[in-house]
Amino acid sequence: MGVAVRGSKGARLIEVFVDGDQGVTISELAKISRNLAFVLDTDDLIPGKYLLNVSTPGEERSLLVERQFVRHTGKSLQIQLVHEDGSNRIEGENLGMSDGVLKLKVSDSEIIEVPLDTISKAKIKLPW
Repeated sequence: MGVAVRGSKGARLIEVFVDGDQGVTISELAKISRNLAFVLDTDDLIPGKYLLNVSTPGEERSLLVERQFVRHTGKSLQIQLVHEDGSNRIEGENLGMSDGVLKLKVSDSEIIEVPLDTISKAKIKLPW
């Protein structure tokens, strides 16, 4: 799950992204939205007006945790790595992740292992 709050007092946008290994249904999103709105309003956590948007992250959102990489095995990824000497970008096919290490096919003859803690950003490479 991820949360983003944008805007200023009186015109805030609160975005909540819910993900699950089996996906998330519309009725589950609606229930989460109602419950979250109730808590926000009851406890007055966001002063003034706000717009609450509860949705799934979608393909364009970053992969953050191991289970997301596992769920998207077989898809092409764009990854930004952080190294002591700067950052690197690589692309390749997600061959799976276990024990915090991603296997990425970067060419027909090269498969590399990328520790999750060296990935600063990872996204699914969309076909267009």
